Amino acid sequence: MADGDRQRQVDTYFDSVSSYWADIYDTQSLEGVIYRHRRAIVLRWIDELALPRGSRILEVGCGAGFTTVALAHRGYTVDAVDSSEAMVELAIRLAAESHTGDTVKVFRGDATSLPVADDAYSLVVAIGVLPWLASPGTAVREMTRAASPGAHLVLTSDNSERLTRLSDPRFSPALGPSRHLLKRVLERAGLRKPHAVAELHYLRSISSIDKIIARNRLEKVETITLGFGPFSFLGRTLLPDRVGVKLHHLLQGLADRGVAGLRRAGSQYLV
Repeated sequence: MADGDRQRQVDTYFDSVSSYWADIYDTQSLEGVIYRHRRAIVLRWIDELALPRGSRILEVGCGAGFTTVALAHRGYTVDAVDSSEAMVELAIRLAAESHTGDTVKVFRGDATSLPVADDAYSLVVAIGVLPWLASPGTAVREMTRAASPGAHLVLTSDNSERLTRLSDPRFSPALGPSRHLLKRVLERAGLRKPHAVAELHYLRSISSIDKIIARNRLEKVETITLGFGPFSFLGRTLLPDRVGVKLHHLLQGLADRGVAGLRRAGSQYLV
């Protein structure tokens, strides 16, 4: 699929689910808990930078605008960009409702070709963006271009080494060769039609993201993986949210203490 066609499909998808992203941070679901935890860590890291008030920040893939507004409330001037028209509308509305419109500018744009000046920002933030890009390296290069010398970037990616993949034979890396062999056998027997599905969302290894970071001459300051769940078997969620949230907190606590096998096994890689 051509990159332009793929991006249009991604935009169409996010336009169709914009209400989900407007609500997810307020839910008690396991996904809501993990996303709130991810944003809390990003904001904590930013607070620790102690940037001067009025510093210019670029948020790439601003979504419904929750992080954008949180940064504006901290006294920063925020440019927020998203490729989805529905998301841009939600972010503009939230900025107006939160009375941060004077320090927030929201506009549409492509992460791989950002409509911003070089060396313009003290901080660039991209939460949950890289998994939706076929060319994450191009996007990171654009973010680096937009960042001023000595600036910081905060990036997240969906981790292909996540623990949840081990519980479901549809995703387990160890069963990959067997899955491919079974598909070929069924196709040759006429029991399964070969088909190609456009991949819109990518899980990537920590090492592949680290290589992109290194190629852009960025220095890692801090990293973490987070998010354990939901666990599934053959596409069916194994645990109710109440139990899943408790299991997530238990495993996250062990991962944060550096327990082998868990430290790099969260669903989200933050760097």
